[in-house]
Amino acid sequence: MSFFFRNKKSPSSLVPNDAQDRIAKSIVNHCLQWQRKWADWMQDRTERLSGKGKIIALLLFCLLVGGYSIYLITISFTSKQNYSLSVTSIKKPQYAGRSGEERIAASSAISKEDYLKVYHFKEYMDSLARSPTGKAVYDSILISRPGLMDSVRFIENSYQSQFKK
Repeated sequence: MSFFFRNKKSPSSLVPNDAQDRIAKSIVNHCLQWQRKWADWMQDRTERLSGKGKIIALLLFCLLVGGYSIYLITISFTSKQNYSLSVTSIKKPQYAGRSGEERIAASSAISKEDYLKVYHFKEYMDSLARSPTGKAVYDSILISRPGLMDSVRFIENSYQSQFKK
């Protein structure tokens, strides 16, 4: 039952993530800026070439890349060194096939005693709501703790769903 009443994270713990996000965004923006500058520079250089010059540049590129590929293929067949690949097994992580819900379900089990406390509290709140003198107390509790009865209903439903599985 303790998982319902955990302390919420303070806003100060979110500050480092915000700073990290800003740093990451600035790095990404700088990379995109350099990419844009490089693309503009390349566009400017290729616009100056004529159609025939572009074809010659393409053929030169294909010849260089094709020649290098042929060189690598011939070296692999004629080389005296034996480059062998070794196969090693991959170790599967311990929790690879699990979603983590098993641990949450085990830790979120509501005991009979906790359920009875919540049930008696709900009965008390219902009796306050029914009596004319207790109505003011009931309203003040709900105003100071909005969502309290929703939490009570959630705990009841969680407890009852434990036994339906």
